[in-house]
Amino acid sequence: MSLYTMKKKCQCIIESLPEVPLLDAMGFRKGQSIALKTKQPFGGPVVVAIGNRSFALARELAEQIIVKEDA
Repeated sequence: MSLYTMKKKCQCIIESLPEVPLLDAMGFRKGQSIALKTKQPFGGPVVVAIGNRSFALARELAEQIIVKEDA
């Protein structure tokens, strides 16, 4: 599933992500745990947490990040 479609408060693992320098600079890595904190209405951005840091991502970028539920 994409990061944009994951459920709020769900812990997931990043399976794949686009090669975007900004994501690399923010610390997004394959295999990393990520949680969706909030999703803005009307196709707005999402706020995700990696560790104790939070980031806002545009819907278009969040849809390109593939995650799986952390078992």
